[in-house]
Amino acid sequence: MKKWFLCINFIILLTACAATHNIPKSENPNVKEQPNIIYSFVDQNGNFYPNKWRVIYGNPPQNAKRNEYSLMKIATKKGIENQLTQTETSFLKTISESVKNKKRVIIFVHGFNSNARRSTQNYESARKIMNINNGTDEIIQFYWDGLSSESIFGGAKIWFNATNFSQMAGEFGLRRILNTITNKDIYIISHSRGASVVLSALSSPKFSESTKTETLENHNIDVDNSKSLKENNNSITCIMLAPAVGSADFKLKASINEEPEFCTFSPQIKKIHITINNTDNLLKKYIGVLSKTLKPTDLGYKEDTFNELCNHFTIFEKTSFTGQKSHDFDHYLKNPKFKDILQLYGLLK
Repeated sequence: MKKWFLCINFIILLTACAATHNIPKSENPNVKEQPNIIYSFVDQNGNFYPNKWRVIYGNPPQNAKRNEYSLMKIATKKGIENQLTQTETSFLKTISESVKNKKRVIIFVHGFNSNARRSTQNYESARKIMNINNGTDEIIQFYWDGLSSESIFGGAKIWFNATNFSQMAGEFGLRRILNTITNKDIYIISHSRGASVVLSALSSPKFSESTKTETLENHNIDVDNSKSLKENNNSITCIMLAPAVGSADFKLKASINEEPEFCTFSPQIKKIHITINNTDNLLKKYIGVLSKTLKPTDLGYKEDTFNELCNHFTIFEKTSFTGQKSHDFDHYLKNPKFKDILQLYGLLK
């Protein structure tokens, strides 16, 4: 009873805080910047923004409601779905050509409640301490619609929509990027709900039947029609800082009458290295018992969830960040233990 009382009080905090979509500042957001940085920006459903997107699609409403705006929704209304698809295909070809002669590909994925400017600053901070070779390494800075709010309770309000958007961004955005890459060492560094983006790219996330129907009817996107991760002979290492996910995020889609089962990862996934921090207030949702409810965040908060996953997978490693109270991306990057993780994988300058 106490647990549900806390849940109800937590939900009450969500009702009056404005949120906005995380959108590109640039009119041409998906570009290659010489010598070795690719900017990749997707909307709430994982569609890549085209050049001059504001002219064609306009700005989204200020109060970010789930069904009012998306690239495919507007493209469908205007009858230009093929145009959107062609621009995406062209951008993915640019990625394929850019990484073709590289040895390593390093991908950054931010968390929820972050705008493009903050995410870029954090990506740049990480790059400064990494041994990046312009000739043999390619950097992909991935941006998704984790929504954004300046309110003290804004992160709570946008959490529920951001959890769905993270799965769409992974399944329809990041996965398509990974499918353009072959025979490379890939390192994916994520923060917070960015872990869900990564997991959704690597396996099939669970969506409720209502979400599937809503997405198809409002955005003309069939959630069950995504392409699987290709076996491209890559070696993929995931570094998840403050992963705001739970064991449920590692389970396969199931029908209404079936119990979900743990997924089977591609042999390309060599390691998932997470941080555990039981003093991270956001991961415990400020009240520890809530970490397993309201879309779980307990993997980055409690060691027992890590141990549960280790019973099913042999690819997990962990580093404790307990003692750090902030959930912010930049605080995790500045923690000396992040350098220890980078050094372990040959990424430290």
